[in-house]
Amino acid sequence: MPFRILTVCTGNICRSPAMQYVLAQELESDGRFSVTSAGTHAEVGWPVHPPMDRMLEERGIEVDRFSARQADRQLLLGSDLILTATQQHRAWVMEHVPAVVRRVFTFTEFDEASADAPEGLSPADLVAWAAAHRPTQRVRSLGSATRRGYDEGDILDPYGRGEAAFVAALGQIDPLAQRVAHTLRATRS
Repeated sequence: MPFRILTVCTGNICRSPAMQYVLAQELESDGRFSVTSAGTHAEVGWPVHPPMDRMLEERGIEVDRFSARQADRQLLLGSDLILTATQQHRAWVMEHVPAVVRRVFTFTEFDEASADAPEGLSPADLVAWAAAHRPTQRVRSLGSATRRGYDEGDILDPYGRGEAAFVAALGQIDPLAQRVAHTLRATRS
């Protein structure tokens, strides 16, 4: 059975599908991993939002079969690693399914916590190591992100904003996906 990674945002139409597809693209050479997504307040059945859809397709990622879905207890419990777009999404997951507390991270947290993991860990052991070495939450003290309720490391929500917001969100997701995929590929089978 593959190691199941779930990405989570709010509507499951912008950030979490981008996280899902970019991370899956980075991991496609390693059949040990599967990546899916869901939303805390999903627009169930909706496709990827058109600006993000277009940007992913420009990268050679086909998203025409995508359908947004709601994160629920069964899906969260069945995931080996849950990567959220923001601290608020992480809190929502932990509130709804406290049993996954050691498997849920923001994308940024997991990148930071797993970067210094010792070599030779299995994917499950990497997640446990990252949970034990989770960075402390840092809240931005200045800037527009704070006024909008974002914490440091959160992936900004482009929904309802212009093209530049989608470019910025994907600009945050892409290097995180590259680094996290590199760390996961380095794990042992």
